Amino acid sequence: ATYRMTNRPPPKVASPFVSTILRPLKEFDDTYSSRTPPQIGSRWKSAVVYTVSARYSEAVEELIATVERTENALKTRKVRRAASGGMSDGDKVKLQLFLDHQEYASNVAYLGIDVEAVPGLVKLKALTEQAVTLYAQTQGAGAAPISG
Repeated sequence: ATYRMTNRPPPKVASPFVSTILRPLKEFDDTYSSRTPPQIGSRWKSAVVYTVSARYSEAVEELIATVERTENALKTRKVRRAASGGMSDGDKVKLQLFLDHQEYASNVAYLGIDVEAVPGLVKLKALTEQAVTLYAQTQGAGAAPISG
């Protein structure tokens, strides 16, 4: 919705809210990790991350479906790409979701959890893979996204 018919430039950074998604978990872990019984280990963190990631990926999936439906409807009305860099509003949304995924994956890795082992993150990566080329276009040659 942020990019719909606004002629805004393509995004270059993750949405500010993404770094707050796991902030309570990070703060709790930083404060109490030394008190976690060994038999529990980091399983509790993984359980929280798995649940949050699954819900986050579902929301992203719904948003992408909505963006694609909207773009298809606009195409039938002969609405073409926005003037800013030739990138459509839908592509800008997909690029933003890709940047958000990268930030979120970085936060999960910070917690010591393997991002490839989290089904919701694997799904997010697949959902936002299409935007890797958009990211390269906006960052110039040689820029590579963070893995995860």
